[in-house]
Amino acid sequence: MMRRRRGARQARERWLAGPSGLLARAINSQAGMAAITPRAGRLISLLDLKPGSRYLDIGCGTAAYAHLLAARAGLEEPPFTADLVPGPGPVEMLAWPEKLPFRDESFDAISCFYYIRRFDDDVLHALGTELARLLAPGGSALVLEIAPVRSRLLNRLHSWLVSPGCAQTGLRGWGRLVATFSECGFDAIDLVNAGPYLLPPIPRVGVLLRRAPSLPGPEEES
Repeated sequence: MMRRRRGARQARERWLAGPSGLLARAINSQAGMAAITPRAGRLISLLDLKPGSRYLDIGCGTAAYAHLLAARAGLEEPPFTADLVPGPGPVEMLAWPEKLPFRDESFDAISCFYYIRRFDDDVLHALGTELARLLAPGGSALVLEIAPVRSRLLNRLHSWLVSPGCAQTGLRGWGRLVATFSECGFDAIDLVNAGPYLLPPIPRVGVLLRRAPSLPGPEEES
């Protein structure tokens, strides 16, 4: 476990500090992320971001984009942001996805963009369990990732294209993701279309994970 954590973090650090560091920062900027997933309004709608929402972003370099979404949604408070390593962008907390340092039901909305391909299935399952734990009743978590295609050759090419900063790269489709997340305690799991994307020209998969609203108590019913 410690070796896997060290490898994931070191791969990310090498990418940010190496010759491709400028490219990494451009990709992870608000403008770069907007090119990768340009329909910010669609993401805000899927997450049901609105004034008063408590919002968490978990990812590698997506914090700047989360701040853009929060500003456009009119949130009074900026998002909490967690990553594997510092920067680029306004990262507040370093955390491993299997154990996130927040109390149960802390957030109304959680985003996880282009993050999970670097982890194996047991880490992904643990992350799903954490997302279910952290979501408040009625809350939603949106997971976006590069998707596999039917061609093995294209999958190898796509995996290579999105491998910078990753110690390992695993592309999962809707079937594998829903099989994993269905064991994590969500009340609804939906395949969603996050809209068109500009870069890279590779298919994506979007999964919306939801907790049911709380049932009204006896006093509320009366």
